Amino acid sequence: MEKLADVIIDRVVEALDRPFTYRVPPSLAGRVAVGQLVTVPFRSSRVAGVVRSLYSGEPGPGTREVEALRRPDPVLTPALLELAEWMSDRYLCYLAQALRAMIPAAVRRERGARPQAVWYRAVGVRRGRPSVKQEVYEYIAQHQVMDRRTVLDAFPNAGPALRALVAEEALEVLMRAPLTAGPHEGAHMLTHHQSDALSALLRTPGRPWLLEGVTGSGKTEVYLALIAEALAAERQSLVLLPEISLTPQIVTRFRARFGQEVAVWHSGLSQSERRSTWDAVRLGEVSVVVGARSAVFLPFPHLGVIVLDEEHEPSYKQEEHPRYHAREVALWRGQKEGATVVLGSATPSIESRHAAETGKIGYRRLPERVLGRSLPSVALVDMRQELQDGHRDIFSRKLQRALAQTLGRQEQVILFLNRRGFSTFVLCRACGQALQCPDCSVSLTYHQAQSRLNCHYCLRDFPVPSHCPECGSEKIRYFGAGTERVVAEVERLFPAARIVRADRDTLTRPQDYADLYHRFYRGDADVLVGTQMIAKGMDFPGVSLVGVVAADTALHLPDYRSAERTFQLLVQAGGRSGRGQIPGQVIIQTYNPDHYAVSLAQDHDYEHFYHEEIAFRSATRYPPFAELWLLVLEGEREADVSEKAGRAAGYLRQRWTRAEVLGPAPAPLAKVRGQYRYHILMKSFEPGRNTQLGKDLKRLASEIGQLSITRDPYFLM
Repeated sequence: MEKLADVIIDRVVEALDRPFTYRVPPSLAGRVAVGQLVTVPFRSSRVAGVVRSLYSGEPGPGTREVEALRRPDPVLTPALLELAEWMSDRYLCYLAQALRAMIPAAVRRERGARPQAVWYRAVGVRRGRPSVKQEVYEYIAQHQVMDRRTVLDAFPNAGPALRALVAEEALEVLMRAPLTAGPHEGAHMLTHHQSDALSALLRTPGRPWLLEGVTGSGKTEVYLALIAEALAAERQSLVLLPEISLTPQIVTRFRARFGQEVAVWHSGLSQSERRSTWDAVRLGEVSVVVGARSAVFLPFPHLGVIVLDEEHEPSYKQEEHPRYHAREVALWRGQKEGATVVLGSATPSIESRHAAETGKIGYRRLPERVLGRSLPSVALVDMRQELQDGHRDIFSRKLQRALAQTLGRQEQVILFLNRRGFSTFVLCRACGQALQCPDCSVSLTYHQAQSRLNCHYCLRDFPVPSHCPECGSEKIRYFGAGTERVVAEVERLFPAARIVRADRDTLTRPQDYADLYHRFYRGDADVLVGTQMIAKGMDFPGVSLVGVVAADTALHLPDYRSAERTFQLLVQAGGRSGRGQIPGQVIIQTYNPDHYAVSLAQDHDYEHFYHEEIAFRSATRYPPFAELWLLVLEGEREADVSEKAGRAAGYLRQRWTRAEVLGPAPAPLAKVRGQYRYHILMKSFEPGRNTQLGKDLKRLASEIGQLSITRDPYFLM
């Protein structure tokens, strides 16, 4: 009998989507463990792999040996290995894809010793002339001890200043966080509703909960109190955020409470930073992680709390393989590892609220803002009436008056529009042709700053034509408004206003988010113009007016979640107003004031919205009353794609008679990056048979080719 190891090799190939058996040589006896990253021979090459299991047995003929350990310790816990297999079944991905989501590239390719984190301690008193170096020193001295990452978050170009301060012996370098680096801020007194929610969470450790709370109700304070209890019990905590834009303010708040116990995880970290943080989590050196979606896979050995802030956000759904939803993964980990999972939102997803209503998860509500602050007043402006009255500006008369009054009082304004660019489409008024991307079936967006037309799907850009490419007419005109045009209109109406813009064009680096947040928070700008990224959880106490420039951008999209997303965006955007001592107001411009998603947002009335929406979902048999699968077929020739889609739909209707198969039909975005696209939407009503359905769909994809499958799709375009 010999020691054998089943290894999942790091190759994303259907035929290799299974464990392969290797002998453990005497030189590695006692050193190979489950979850370990190893090097093994495969065919004519050497590849990385993860040990799935170890056992004694007789090797088959030709069984080869594990060659080496890539790291001395396991990279995955048994629970995470089990999670990878669950993800493979649920999301129809390869095991190697699930493992790649869990193990950062910096760890998979690791060579050499683990990089060390660095802390700085201010020594004595340094007095110098105003400079970046002096500012960096005073920042560290104010906190006594500060880690390098936090310093660079606050001062992106602080590297030379830090080296100079160390050379001057004004700073002392520490290779480990000192034991004295504790909390800087005490716990706040909880309100009655916050205390009730916290007590419920603490009474049922390991149970999932929905924490619904109006904007500004203090959900974060409940998270902080819960995490403090976990720390006292020597358990680790994870706080997930939907947007990197939220990271600076949340990290600032958590570090004020827990000091250097807090680490950050998002796509903006360097490879060495990701590797260092990942190891610190694995070794239990970090107690709290604030991170984006992928942080749900970090190898916590003592996980006690998982928080999904703004749990309704679609960005928690991964669009590429493995197409997981962070909420589902968090709930799985919570159940397996005994961690309390908290789903927090002012506008919970319909699925989460339904799970709470049916008793699958716990439920607590925070119905009031903290400190007795009232929710902002909300006014709807019917833009149809504005047109009838001859007012054709981007801003209604009511919004213009409110802007003038708010800026006159030196208070801050947020203007929200979920479109980038200056004009959302360019049209020839002679032949009616909108200028489209030649590779994608979407209109091009005009960006005035670059004087270019841009496709927001394939990212190609084009010069602005002087004549229509279809008919040759010079009658090229610009229609619709994006964030760039809103900025131009504010500048025209209020030349003295200081304006910042927040969208994917202006915020390209993680540091851009931090810079924008701190600039607006300090009051260095008067007006913030942005897309949906500013409608999520940002807390600016100086904002007293929020203007929603166009409430209807998502309302009529061909997606069953369009009403839900509209309501959520309006409530969340409006919730940025009146969070300080100044009462807030919200003005929503709409062409559909009577639609329930808009009218109920005016009253912050989630309860009535939920009942309207759940009735619609029940009648049409959409989630949570069905399991949804989206099949997308792509190809260069539309006839071929259409034929394959027809075959696939026919097979599914014949094989799964109790399911509902919709389509095939051209996708709403019928062509992207030169590929024609057809959709099939499948509703399954037998939860017990979904595993078999998944296997059938994987087999179908293998046979047909160029077919992608998404379970629980969040984007149907």
